[in-house]
Amino acid sequence: MSDQHWPPRRPGEPRPPYRGQQPYPGPREPHQPQAQPGRPQQPYPGQQPHPGQQRPHPGGQRYPEQRPYPPEQRPYGQEPYPEQHYPEQHYPEQPYPEQPYAEQPYPEQPYLEQPYPGQQPPAYPQGHGPGRFGPEPKKRRWPKVLVGLLMLALVGVSGYGAYDFYEQTQKWKQTTTDDMLGVGSDLTVAVASLRSVGWEVTAADIGAWLEQPGAYGDGLGLRTLQADEATNTFSVAGYRTWQDTYAKRDHTTVVCADITLGAGAKNPLNETITACPDDVPETAPDPAPNPGETTETEASGVTGHLAELAVQASEQRAAGASAGRLIEVAAPTRPVGDVRADSTALVCAPGTRDLGEGEGYDLGKLIPVRLCAVEGLPNTGTESTKGDSYYIDGSEGLTVVNARISGAAAALVKKAEKQGVDLIASSSFRTMKKQRALCKEDATGGCPTGDYALTAQPGHSSHQLGIAIDFEEPSATGGKTCATRASEPTSEVWSFLNKTALAFGLKQYSVEAWHWDAYGGKDRCAPM
Repeated sequence: MSDQHWPPRRPGEPRPPYRGQQPYPGPREPHQPQAQPGRPQQPYPGQQPHPGQQRPHPGGQRYPEQRPYPPEQRPYGQEPYPEQHYPEQHYPEQPYPEQPYAEQPYPEQPYLEQPYPGQQPPAYPQGHGPGRFGPEPKKRRWPKVLVGLLMLALVGVSGYGAYDFYEQTQKWKQTTTDDMLGVGSDLTVAVASLRSVGWEVTAADIGAWLEQPGAYGDGLGLRTLQADEATNTFSVAGYRTWQDTYAKRDHTTVVCADITLGAGAKNPLNETITACPDDVPETAPDPAPNPGETTETEASGVTGHLAELAVQASEQRAAGASAGRLIEVAAPTRPVGDVRADSTALVCAPGTRDLGEGEGYDLGKLIPVRLCAVEGLPNTGTESTKGDSYYIDGSEGLTVVNARISGAAAALVKKAEKQGVDLIASSSFRTMKKQRALCKEDATGGCPTGDYALTAQPGHSSHQLGIAIDFEEPSATGGKTCATRASEPTSEVWSFLNKTALAFGLKQYSVEAWHWDAYGGKDRCAPM
């Protein structure tokens, strides 16, 4: 349908309104941005000059004051169209098509917040206005930036400090673990070195060393958590105290291990690193008052040797020596351990020869013993004479003793050789068969009748343990107490033994001047 009026309107005649048409609201003004203080209003790039108020038709009735357009020339021969009424038509209450909204800038017009090319910056008061990082005022922005940078720095330092502390913790844990493994290695070398020359090392000795390791460890603290001497097993905790780099605080690292003492001189110790129990103390034990000082008994005993050898083994390991290399150590010069106990696990001392195991007796009880032939100490007795019914295989005319006194016997022989004294034995280790024969053939008649002063009851003689030596010289007898002991000052051998034997752990049997042993008791006498 055409909106053309019929008949056509004459020039200057207003358009009649449609039925239901709202009055014309008037021209729409283009949006003009509000001028900002201190900033001159400039046209936008490409903006056309404002045309002024838009009027629907000049000369309309709504604008009587306006001058109408010049009259138009009527077309030739054209009569006005008759008035034509359009049917009722409703127009929506919307602006005319293709007419921009008042709230929006003209098309292709830049936003108000953006400067135009070549536009001078606005004159803002000092310290205000948009900065490099956005429209926020500078005085508010820089403190936040500084705080943010400071926080980043703190987070970075804290993160690096935490990582460095973690690395130090792992480093010291590994160091302590290596130290604990070194304890097992050094103890193995120390025990093997001692056992290789005839020393006896027991669980009690290991426990005593763990409680007071002397100068060993170079700052490593040891604490025995659990000790079971029946199974020769120990649970040990090692402590290392160190200081961190940043906070300068002391920290303690704990590593635990199980140590088991075995038999023999080859790999006598077994160590395993284990997880520490929950109740393990977190602080290192207090060091000994005088860690470098030991008593005379400890220095001459196994504990003292362990302390010295462990330090030497640690130094040897630090110098790069081969693992398990034994350390030269002096053989025992005194009886080793309990002379009435099984000695089959011991090694014959240097200067003696291993003859294997034998059957020893004490108080009628069978006790296995290791037998050793003492070099340089001949024996004229039947147990050392080849072809005799009581001969001990391998003795070959030498004195046979228990391994527990083999070091003492060898040291005694060396001492006698230095002083020019010839020692010859007439009896040493005896079998049960030999002792029964002696008791039966006792010329004094004492043993068969129950008098065992000169000939001991079978199964009760110290000779049957292999810890007694009868010398051919002297030959005097005496009483049953040390006050009435037998003595023979005119004998060179007796005088030598009286002065020297005690230093090697041997004492004289009071009844017989020729009998010297390590048995002990009230009738075993010290030098006169």
